[in-house]
Amino acid sequence: PADMRGDRPRGQRLRVFRDQTDLAGVELQASLRQELQVSRYLIVICSPNSAASSWVNEEVLYFLSLGRRDRIIPFIVEGEPESDDHSLECYPEGLRSMENSTLLGANVQEIGKGKAFLKLVSILLDVRFGRLVDREKQRRLRTGLTIGITSAVLLAIGSALLYRNYVVSRRNHELSYDIYGAAMVSISQKDVIEPADVEFLRVSADEGNVQAILLLADCYRNGWGTEVDYDEVFSLAQKGAEMGDPSCMILLSNCYTNGEGTPQDQAAALQWDLKAAELGNTSGMLNAAICYEDGAGTDKDEKKAFAWYGKAAEAGYDLGMYNYARCCIMGIGTEPDPESAFYWMQQLAETGNVEGMYNLGLMYKNGVGTAEDPAAAYHWFRKAADAGDPDGAHMTAWCFENGYGAPDPAEEWYEREEELREAQ
Repeated sequence: PADMRGDRPRGQRLRVFRDQTDLAGVELQASLRQELQVSRYLIVICSPNSAASSWVNEEVLYFLSLGRRDRIIPFIVEGEPESDDHSLECYPEGLRSMENSTLLGANVQEIGKGKAFLKLVSILLDVRFGRLVDREKQRRLRTGLTIGITSAVLLAIGSALLYRNYVVSRRNHELSYDIYGAAMVSISQKDVIEPADVEFLRVSADEGNVQAILLLADCYRNGWGTEVDYDEVFSLAQKGAEMGDPSCMILLSNCYTNGEGTPQDQAAALQWDLKAAELGNTSGMLNAAICYEDGAGTDKDEKKAFAWYGKAAEAGYDLGMYNYARCCIMGIGTEPDPESAFYWMQQLAETGNVEGMYNLGLMYKNGVGTAEDPAAAYHWFRKAADAGDPDGAHMTAWCFENGYGAPDPAEEWYEREEELREAQ
């Protein structure tokens, strides 16, 4: 606003860099360092989890090394700063080591999310916090007056009474979705769901909120804040499925498959899987494919199974890619097609899927769908091993033992040394 802009040009915007980098190196990535160098402030989201992160601490220390200790803003969402209880400490070590420094920040736990955000903005824009709070109160007052005047006018127009009721009802319904949605995010992040949370979800579910239906069904299935009740799980799944929600359709399919709240009925499960699949739900596609391959709830039809595995693969579902490749190798529902199997296993491996990495290594080793390539086989076995796969670790050891595509260990570590020196 003009009365708060000061000397800033009209229309000037703040650029905010959010650290979403995968920090996998020994030091901060160069691109992240560059962002820190050009940043006027560093906002640190403080919680016991972030306090335990070496990467968060390294960013703080690097920003301190730039001489900007008075431009670090802690935004506390959980825990306590400089606490005697290690489990509650929310400041990373770099912040705790700043002697004789008063950190200006905000604590969501003390003043609430809205005011904490305004306090953060007041620091960034160098505007008094009280002015922003007063301005927010004025905005709410103006909004309330506007709504009140509008309602009065509408009430005065008798001929439009029915239409007004429709508009107000619809708006309230939309608002309830926003309110319930924010509350449900909070509930879903709790370690322990209380009975009061379950009742809140029940009210929202009765209003037709699909997210509440799914979360409430989880509560009844797992006994979170209530007794385990599969009848309620089935009832909620049926309600959401009939509203046309694909996730509820999958939940209903699982109830029929497992006999939860209803007799087992694989044919009914398949029908709901197909409905979800037609709406683009990849779990529905995979479930339908498995039913057709196994003849569960329907006649066995490997061609239909192959087709649905293909749709799931094309939609980017990892289990769809794996099973589609398996069908191509084994000739399930199609003629054997090693080249297509190799293509989809490669796509799967490149998503970081461990099964995909390991099996792609086998395909390179055995020359399935591609030429034999010892170096490529070792590469994918090693990636699977690094991701924690014991079979990948076994084949990596086999490659070293037999000199199959594996580099000399000393050469590998010299290359690692060179990479580390370049990163310094």
